[in-house]
Amino acid sequence: MSLTLRQSQELTLEQADLVQKAKGYKQAELSANTWRTYRSMWGKFTKWCASQKIISLPTSAEAVALYLSSIGEEVSFSTLDASIAAIEKAHKEKEVSIKGDPGIYRSIRKGIRRTHKEKLKIKQAPALSIVDLKIAIKGLSDSLQDTRDKALITLGYWGAFRRSELASIQHKQVTFTDEGVIITLLGSKTSDRLEEIYISHTQDSLVCPIRNLKRWLELSGIAEGPIFRSLVKGGKVSEKQLSAHSVSHIMKRVFGNDHSGHSLRRGIITETAKKGVPVHEIQKFSRHKSADMVLRYAEKAKGFDHTTGKALGV
Repeated sequence: MSLTLRQSQELTLEQADLVQKAKGYKQAELSANTWRTYRSMWGKFTKWCASQKIISLPTSAEAVALYLSSIGEEVSFSTLDASIAAIEKAHKEKEVSIKGDPGIYRSIRKGIRRTHKEKLKIKQAPALSIVDLKIAIKGLSDSLQDTRDKALITLGYWGAFRRSELASIQHKQVTFTDEGVIITLLGSKTSDRLEEIYISHTQDSLVCPIRNLKRWLELSGIAEGPIFRSLVKGGKVSEKQLSAHSVSHIMKRVFGNDHSGHSLRRGIITETAKKGVPVHEIQKFSRHKSADMVLRYAEKAKGFDHTTGKALGV
């Protein structure tokens, strides 16, 4: 990112401070995970360019097309798209353009997707049912690790949190009340606005997110900073915040390798859809910008309610 004042005079202290602030705000444009992905994808592209003796910055639309062709059989479609986004972002940051017509490499992308349809992600992480949740939580012990995981899983489930949102919750964002807990999200995947997530007590104390979260905070002694942290040798709580990937690892440890962090969010949305909760109500706690995705969950949840056999009463 180029943030300089195009004057001949040197910057004043105030101007230099503003430049640093502007750079910080620019960095906050995207999440830390997105920046990491872009850096990784850009690094792979520049390495390939070097091996082919091709200029990477500014590069050409033809070079991008060749690069996509070189990885098209090996990577997922999401990686393909992330590679394009990273290359375009790197050029934008340096205020240069990719030479040629972007339509060249975009048509290559489309062709790769059509040619390698077998890589379409058909199997999704299974939705976590309430029964699955109760069985798993009951099987966990009172150890420090299991206490943390019980709190993380139940809060993630009843709050319909994305794994990145769940991992990044800070102590100052948690407010306990007589009715439950309020988690204040300081921006999310789909919004940069402050959002308050209200989570109530559940009748079954075993899977109650309030009870489990209070127990974890009490046992860990966490009074500030991230509430979900990694553990170090000796069974002690570290200062390091869990990553979004760590949430998925915990889910696999507790529920099996087929599950991921998304199983929590998908699970509560599916369960409420099965109960007949209106889409607009589900959208309120799922925090989807559009009702379309909620409708997809609802349609899958009630898929067997609309079969030909049931329609004919046979």
